[in-house]
Amino acid sequence: MAGSFHHVAITVTDLDRSIQFYSDLMGMNLEWRMDHRRSEALEKVVGLKDVDVSYAMLSGWGGRIELFQYHSPPGHPFSVDKPVCDKGITHVAFQVDAIDSIYEKLLSQSVRFNSPPQTIRPGVRVAYFHDPDGIVLELIEYG
Repeated sequence: MAGSFHHVAITVTDLDRSIQFYSDLMGMNLEWRMDHRRSEALEKVVGLKDVDVSYAMLSGWGGRIELFQYHSPPGHPFSVDKPVCDKGITHVAFQVDAIDSIYEKLLSQSVRFNSPPQTIRPGVRVAYFHDPDGIVLELIEYG
């Protein structure tokens, strides 16, 4: 199999709010956005009926994040306190050079962190934080 990694997708409750978070606070660039998309092909791809979805692709940090807001069908709420030990994707990580200053910048914007940056082994510092829907993100610094 040949190719390359393309993106990670996240379902959100408010597309505008999430685009603002990932672009303004995380420095990602909005590549495109589509609102209220409905089609039989889309329903087949996602395996759902009566799909009405708005979505956007953001790029930065060497990758892409696609954000989905389903207007229909309604999804189950995401627990903002979902422990990372639960099955499924646990977090999306961003490698940084100045973890302390990025931590302070995000903290000043009321971004919720589990803790200040921690040294988890020699030369590796990390901090977990949360997007507006409670999705766990990570800052990681090697040095």
